[in-house]
Amino acid sequence: MAGTKSAGMWSLISEIDHTKTTWALQVRVVRIYEVAAHARGGNTLEMVLHDEEGTRIHAVVKRPQVALFRPQVMEDNVYAMKNFMVLDNYQLYKTTSHLYILEFVSRTRVVHLDKEFPNFMYDLHPFEMLQAQRLLNDKLLIDVIGKVVGRCAPQTHVINNRTERLMELTLEDSDGNRIGCTLWNNYITEFNDYVNHAQNQPIFMIVQLYRAKRYKGTVFTF
Repeated sequence: MAGTKSAGMWSLISEIDHTKTTWALQVRVVRIYEVAAHARGGNTLEMVLHDEEGTRIHAVVKRPQVALFRPQVMEDNVYAMKNFMVLDNYQLYKTTSHLYILEFVSRTRVVHLDKEFPNFMYDLHPFEMLQAQRLLNDKLLIDVIGKVVGRCAPQTHVINNRTERLMELTLEDSDGNRIGCTLWNNYITEFNDYVNHAQNQPIFMIVQLYRAKRYKGTVFTF
């Protein structure tokens, strides 16, 4: 989203580059999750942040700093954050289109803000737009919303020497456009538990940070 420079000491995410490590931001936390660091043991803490304009950037907390920062941040809360390492966006599957990512270090500072702040928790992609793209960028993770109009029985597959459970859903938007959606492992249990308590009411699903890919002419998120 286009905009002007933020006032005072605060920068906009669109301004971030390699020129300094003292960036000061006001951001909302869109998503927090952990990624297993198999080679070294332990996990990294991953975050997606957005500023007042809705521009997003990915942030990572490496294993030695996780215990320090994990108690300080919660999803959908607003924070002042400053002092980061700025790295090229090295993600294979990117949570944002920003050229850079932020790395928290020991001198990074995080302060919770109790203030009115724009809320852009979802960057929803229209089904029609996805279907119209001849070549989908399956390396950029996206958000979609749709009504669940079909589902298949869960199946078990061996993927990369690991046993995985998968279940295919069909999502429909308000114009009748449809895409597929694949749920994995624990998300299948959560979905089925919700369905069992929904008492035959319509079910709408927001899918956050999923890959989009075309399979046999149909767009799937997974």
